[in-house]
Amino acid sequence: MSRAVRYLASCIESQTQHLRVQIEVSGPFTSSVVEFSFPRWVPGSYLIRDPLGWMVDLEALDRDGGALRCSRLKANRVQVRIPRGSVGDASFVLRVRYRLLCTTLSVRSNHLDSTHLHLMPPFTWMLIEKGIEMTRLDAGYDVLLAHDANWESVSQLEDRECEPAFDPDAFLDGAGKWSSWHAPDIDELLDGIIESNPNPLKTFEVQGRTHHLKLWDAGGHTIDWKGVDLFIEAASKIIAEHYALFGVPPWDDYVTILHLTEGPRGGLEHLRSQTSMVPRRALEPLQKEAWRNLVSLFSHEFLHQWNVKRLRPRCFLEYDLDAEVHTDLLWWFEGLTSWLGDVLCWRCGAWSDEDWLADMERKLNRHHSGNGCHHQSLADSSHEAWIHLYRPHPHMRESQISYYLEGELAVFCADAEMRRRSKGAAGMDDLLLLLWETHGIDRVEGDDRGIDWRRIRAGLRTLPGGSRLSAYLDRLVNTPMPPPLADAASTYGLKLEPSKKRSNEHQGWLGLTFVDEGLNIRSVAAASPCRAVLRPGDELIAVDGLRVKNAAQLKQLLIGRDSSSVELLFSRHGALDEEKVEVEAIPRHSVRLTGKGNRLWKLMRASRQDSASDQ
Repeated sequence: MSRAVRYLASCIESQTQHLRVQIEVSGPFTSSVVEFSFPRWVPGSYLIRDPLGWMVDLEALDRDGGALRCSRLKANRVQVRIPRGSVGDASFVLRVRYRLLCTTLSVRSNHLDSTHLHLMPPFTWMLIEKGIEMTRLDAGYDVLLAHDANWESVSQLEDRECEPAFDPDAFLDGAGKWSSWHAPDIDELLDGIIESNPNPLKTFEVQGRTHHLKLWDAGGHTIDWKGVDLFIEAASKIIAEHYALFGVPPWDDYVTILHLTEGPRGGLEHLRSQTSMVPRRALEPLQKEAWRNLVSLFSHEFLHQWNVKRLRPRCFLEYDLDAEVHTDLLWWFEGLTSWLGDVLCWRCGAWSDEDWLADMERKLNRHHSGNGCHHQSLADSSHEAWIHLYRPHPHMRESQISYYLEGELAVFCADAEMRRRSKGAAGMDDLLLLLWETHGIDRVEGDDRGIDWRRIRAGLRTLPGGSRLSAYLDRLVNTPMPPPLADAASTYGLKLEPSKKRSNEHQGWLGLTFVDEGLNIRSVAAASPCRAVLRPGDELIAVDGLRVKNAAQLKQLLIGRDSSSVELLFSRHGALDEEKVEVEAIPRHSVRLTGKGNRLWKLMRASRQDSASDQ
């Protein structure tokens, strides 16, 4: 069966950050009205987006270059009218062209400049929605990219030599060469991210499976290739630990795209690839926190191959990418992935004991900096991701939680409880493995695919220690409450304690964070003595008549002022005001795990690679 649709893109306008795009659709057409649309969201990023806002110079042409009537519909849809006499004509070919402005640097967006292209398919390729027999799309799609002759391109898509139906030179128009791929279906097409740049592709093998690493530095800074080699060594350990849990997968050629930046961080999973973004100094192992973050992010996105891409919420089995699709299970798909991704780093030796404990202390500090767990459950946080997580505001931590962070801490508690009840025979990783084997879209057919809360409970009942755990987990997930972290620590033979002794026991605290190096207020903690006085957007100017210019000066002024009052001078909308507030001591939360741990602790963090090799 010949392919009905081909997608082409050209980087020849990289200097102005415009990506040229052309869609070729071959007849026969079933209607004189042909419609195309962009997806409005992507799995893993729950926010309605508007790709048409980045489009310019939309046009439609026939085979001979004749202009066809073309118009925009709704927020994400385009309509083209072809001559009525061409309906049913197999020789009629439609071309739709447009240019996309690619200036946003993130893992979720297109970014093009003179040094690289990161192509995000859902916001590049419009999908044909009306006008042809849709079964013709079963033949898949060709994808072609014209780019600089010195660039090499990589994608999870299958390499496939192909040419456009029209003279490629007219579209290439000065670019160096073509790269081309084949997508067998719509899911592969939308997951087929592309990175093209002059940096060499690093390829390595783990247990017979090939892995590719493509790097790009946002500032053109020289990449630390020694650090890259150390990262590949750590990534190989992490991959092997994943394989010990899930088995060596039948798929091959996993692609990691790694963007190095001045500071921004993020990651987005795809079927057999990921784009991850970290500060460039993360490649230096002596930058311990940044390095820890890098290997953690890789492990998290790698784990999504199973937990999201192949084990899905039932409502995500057939994605409706036009509208919000709500699930109460993002705490599972992100929180459990965060917890297990880090545990696998730890089990394989990519993290040390000190790494895991230090990162847990960081997370517990974040947990205690908010108050949302008393107002929002994990299930509600998951359901409301569309309006909360991706649309933050200065007061959100007072009443909302992150299903990433709080989900991870809840899973840590559930894992401890499960191991306690099973005497170490099973944990939450065993539950994930069971659910993937019984409900993964690559493991079973029909109605057995996908999970919901009922299927999670049913899976628990079949595992050691899980027969009555569903009530525990139900309360943890569906009730606004802090997770029982001290109990979980005790189960593992550990204690939760405040962090190490402060440098000054009498440091005063106002509970303020600031936008920049000045004193423009970003947020006011819910428990802060300033909560009823100051607001985000205010500028703090003086304390007790003394001018303060930055957070360091403010901290110095507040030494010895705990349990006292101060006069704050601040500006609000350009007007000056002064208020007295009571200063408190810095809260000391239990954020540090201490102790050597017991048998359950050692079982939880033990590598599965030895046991996997024995089978």
